[in-house]
Amino acid sequence: MWSLLTVLLALSATFIRMGAALVVTVAVAYAVGYAMYRSRRIEAVALPILDVLQSVPILGFFPLALYVFITLLPAVGAELAAVFLIFTSMAWNLIFGVYQSLKTLPREYAEYARLYLNERLSLGHVYVPAALRSVYYNVLISWANAFFFITASEVITLGTEVKLFGIGSLVVSAFESNDYATAYVGIAAGVLANLALYVFVLRRLVEEVPQPPAYLLEKFAIWVKHGFYVVLGGVALFLALVIYYVSQSPISAPVLEDLWRGFVNSLLDSPYTLARVLAVLGISAALGLLTLAAVVKRPRLEVGVLIALSILSSVPAVFLYPLFASFVKGEALALLLLIPGSVVYIVFNLLAARRDVPLELVKAYRIGGVVYYLHVLIPASFPYLVTGLLTAWGGAWNATVVAEPLADVTGLGSYMSSAAERGDVAGLLASVLVMTSIVVAVNKTVWKKLYEAAARWRS
Repeated sequence: MWSLLTVLLALSATFIRMGAALVVTVAVAYAVGYAMYRSRRIEAVALPILDVLQSVPILGFFPLALYVFITLLPAVGAELAAVFLIFTSMAWNLIFGVYQSLKTLPREYAEYARLYLNERLSLGHVYVPAALRSVYYNVLISWANAFFFITASEVITLGTEVKLFGIGSLVVSAFESNDYATAYVGIAAGVLANLALYVFVLRRLVEEVPQPPAYLLEKFAIWVKHGFYVVLGGVALFLALVIYYVSQSPISAPVLEDLWRGFVNSLLDSPYTLARVLAVLGISAALGLLTLAAVVKRPRLEVGVLIALSILSSVPAVFLYPLFASFVKGEALALLLLIPGSVVYIVFNLLAARRDVPLELVKAYRIGGVVYYLHVLIPASFPYLVTGLLTAWGGAWNATVVAEPLADVTGLGSYMSSAAERGDVAGLLASVLVMTSIVVAVNKTVWKKLYEAAARWRS
């Protein structure tokens, strides 16, 4: 049995990795977001690429992490791979947050910056601060999302297994050795640490939006101006290393055969996962609307709900598995493991609709029951509900790579996980492409139409 000191050291190692990844993520978000804001060409190329990348599950980045970092940089590769995988769990919403904040910057602010400030000062005192509120809010989401997948970041399995010292790998190892005491202590430590981080740091960032010192903003402005080209160069080098490695192992007929087999198996397994994701979205939407109704009735509940969400969103599925598996199995277990991550996205967005619910109308006409939900609550919160469902849709698909193997059910997530475990790169690549294609296709068709309906609803 590991000691409490070991658990705390493991938690510290995990938080250091996540902190390093977060610093890199914020820097990349500002560089890429500002570049897309300033250049329509960059915007036209980067937006669809980012849309695809945010749909790729964390297992999809395993080959890149393994080949580039662990294979080519054996001394520090494992740590760099973990930071890279954590970055992929944090980056996309932060980049979009910075980009959307700059795109919606009031025109008079941009005009003032152009007339009275040079580029460095306008970046440091207008553009960077303009995105801070969105950055702080998305840091909260990114941190929770990264911790949800922390076991996958610290236990990299692609044929061979690479384990790094951290709270995620410690809990996994404890369960594997039947040391449940250490596992539960590790889970409790992770939950309490994330709760403390939310209460004392992240919540204050969102509420107060503190501004960094002026000299730091001006220094950071230099990075914001030129950082995109550094990021672009890093991506080019990264891809060059991948191409070089792949060129050493040319594609042969058996590999192409494996790739085709992977596509077929992935397509056959995807309907099971699709059904689970849709069921989870329905359950999460119902829970979200019930939560919104309770908060509308008693606004003081909002703080408690936000704290509960911060705890729930930071608990990886592998941490919840022992609790849920003690009383349910199979499909029910898979749904229970998927619901926490999905319901968080929906409730977070629905709570923003609290002030749009016409309480005076409800009280005046004594509206209640089903009529209240169908004709008041859902119409008032519909745009927020669409946003919550969209983010939960992608999150639920990604979570299946953890939930389905734990529940031992058939599905695309289970196939992807098993392909990673046996080192079947062709099968993993095929399953990632199938999952990404499904998510992107539905985003471009169903969710786009729902967003247009939401816009008409609000107009």
